Amino acid sequence: MSQIVVDERVKTFRIAECQAGIWGAFKGVVHRNYRTITGLDHVSFSIEPGELAGYIGPNGAGKSTTVKIISEILVPDAGRVEMLGLAP
Repeated sequence: MSQIVVDERVKTFRIAECQAGIWGAFKGVVHRNYRTITGLDHVSFSIEPGELAGYIGPNGAGKSTTVKIISEILVPDAGRVEMLGLAP
């Protein structure tokens, strides 16, 4: 039985886009345009008892987002996490 199981975790962020200039600032107060950024895209892994794991990757790869989701600081859009058979 795995100690930690992360299965199909997905997290997206909704970011407001700003337009340049004073007129763009006024338009932004009335109507905002948003774009969606994918922070995690179906991340899955498991860690067995006695195993050591390293989580490495380039900047912006989603390492901190994954750790925050595992520790329940961020709420994911989809997927599941189990630690010792329990959902945190």
